[in-house]
Amino acid sequence: MKILDRFVLRSFFRPFIITFFVMILFLLMQFVWKYIDDLVGRGVEWYYIAELLFYTSATLVPMALPLAVLLSSIMVLGTLGENYELAALKSSGLSLMRVMRPLFVFICFLALSAFLFGNYVIPIANLHSENLRRNITNKKPALSIRPGIFYTGIEGYSIKIADKYGPDQNLLDEVLIYDHTQNNGNTKVIVADSGKMNVTSDEQFLEITLYNGHSYEDLIPKKRKDRDNKPFVSSAFEESLIRFNLGDFQAGDMRKTGRKEFDMLNVRQLGVAVDSLNDLLANQQQEFARQMVDKYAYTDLVEKEKLAEESAAENDSNQNPIIKADLEKMSPHLLENFAPEMRSRILQNSLRIARGNRAYFTNASAQYNWRKMMIARHVLEWQKKFSISFAVIVLFFVGAPLGAIIRKGGMGMPVVVSVFIFIVYHVTSFSFEKLGRFMYWTPFQAMWTANFILLPIGLWLTYKSATDSVIFNIELYLKPFQKISDIFVGRFKKLGS
Repeated sequence: MKILDRFVLRSFFRPFIITFFVMILFLLMQFVWKYIDDLVGRGVEWYYIAELLFYTSATLVPMALPLAVLLSSIMVLGTLGENYELAALKSSGLSLMRVMRPLFVFICFLALSAFLFGNYVIPIANLHSENLRRNITNKKPALSIRPGIFYTGIEGYSIKIADKYGPDQNLLDEVLIYDHTQNNGNTKVIVADSGKMNVTSDEQFLEITLYNGHSYEDLIPKKRKDRDNKPFVSSAFEESLIRFNLGDFQAGDMRKTGRKEFDMLNVRQLGVAVDSLNDLLANQQQEFARQMVDKYAYTDLVEKEKLAEESAAENDSNQNPIIKADLEKMSPHLLENFAPEMRSRILQNSLRIARGNRAYFTNASAQYNWRKMMIARHVLEWQKKFSISFAVIVLFFVGAPLGAIIRKGGMGMPVVVSVFIFIVYHVTSFSFEKLGRFMYWTPFQAMWTANFILLPIGLWLTYKSATDSVIFNIELYLKPFQKISDIFVGRFKKLGS
């Protein structure tokens, strides 16, 4: 390695490492601030909190790395320009591209490392951090029940309260509890004016004592014809005790893991998951088509016409004259041929069938859209692992020439410029990713558009910096407008004279 390469890399490493860990610390503090209420007062050992912060730090690397590269590249080239070292190198015959070459090689290695880290380490870190945070939160569910928000941490129940007060924050106002233990939807609900929460001495149960309330339960008869009556049971109480099992939330289960989400999978697992989801979607479409055919399909129209033509003569010759006369008297409006009571029954039955079909179509459409959205989320995560690694290279090509142009080192101007550029990049990439989540854009467009916007800007800045072109001279950009202004001013002077 040549002396120049060692000098440039050594100048880059120090600000890069400092910036990277400062960004990790900043983002980690943001995480702690966001989940402070879920972590404090749970009686959880300190090493569980430390383990959670360790895994969370690993998940923050994809966001901290591009900013660290951007800021450190601006600082290094800006310092070289400010100390006239870059001018000395250029005067000795070395181009800007030659000065940037060792940094570019290192950045390519860093981008590859970022991809491998994001593919193999971050999914594991996401899995452990999310499950550990969830288990810590569920350590004392009573602390997680917040006013105005449904709490679903206890399996089979959704709990909402209007207010929580008292020395131990265990007195409740306006309690609403949905019981989903029977897997019948929101068929059972309990409403109370007030309540009180307590955890048993062995911490195995959460007890909620309710005062002055009602319990409602919709009954679902086994016979379909009885369901139209919509029977229900209602009862009032002055005091009622509900006990929730907390056995799953003990400290011994702190490291238990739940199901894997899309951000907990690597590239290969995401590909397998997308294939499985596509197969499920295709099977759902086939099943829906089969049910529609079985339910609504009739004999083929051509076959019906053929059968009608073949049997027309036979029907005319063999038809009972009395029946034929009755058919001729029938009204063309089908319902008018029935008695009023029968008409009402037919209409009610038709309306019931139509409502059932509408509910079935709505449910099928919701399932289809949900599967499509899950496929999009998995493909987005697959694309994200590559786009973030590529963003490291893109932001280097933005930061390095920009530092050579502004010729300012240290923590002043480079920090302002890099933070502004990164905010623009982060906001645009997040907005585009959101468009991909809701399937307005394809996953490729959502994850790569921000890079494709910044890449030509970075290449343009590199070209301008390599050719020593003036960029931040405002007069240079105002010159065309000044010429146009002079033309109009000259014409007005001629008209006035």
